[in-house]
Amino acid sequence: MISVRDMSFSYTKKPFIEHMSFEVKSGEIFGFLGPSGAGKSTLQKIMTGLLPGYGGSVLVLGGEAGRPGDGFYEKIGVDFEFPSLYEKLTARENLRFFASLYRKHRDMDALLSEVGLYNDGDKKVSDYSKGMKSRLDFVKALLHDPE
Repeated sequence: MISVRDMSFSYTKKPFIEHMSFEVKSGEIFGFLGPSGAGKSTLQKIMTGLLPGYGGSVLVLGGEAGRPGDGFYEKIGVDFEFPSLYEKLTARENLRFFASLYRKHRDMDALLSEVGLYNDGDKKVSDYSKGMKSRLDFVKALLHDPE
């Protein structure tokens, strides 16, 4: 699913990420842990095609991340550090909106149930706790059934 080989990146002339290599196979759960400023968000932006200009190879679903092809964003699901939700909408309204951006999607009520938010699906996101927003953002990343 993901193959990173000898990847390096820098925002300046000073190296920021150097010679990083790892692999994530289909079905594996993989996360990044580290202190603030370690490069976790930068790496995520590189792997999602949002930050070009890296050295080495970053393959996601067989294609180079720096050149995402047609349908790339239909195939991946990303849960960033900070929720990207519409606070004035309910959870279900948010999920309906985001589902409309994709060709296919999973049952939102089943996903809400899996993360313990089914009974709160009609609450405005502004009334959610930080943890509830995080779980809803996770559901949003899975909504379109990414590979």
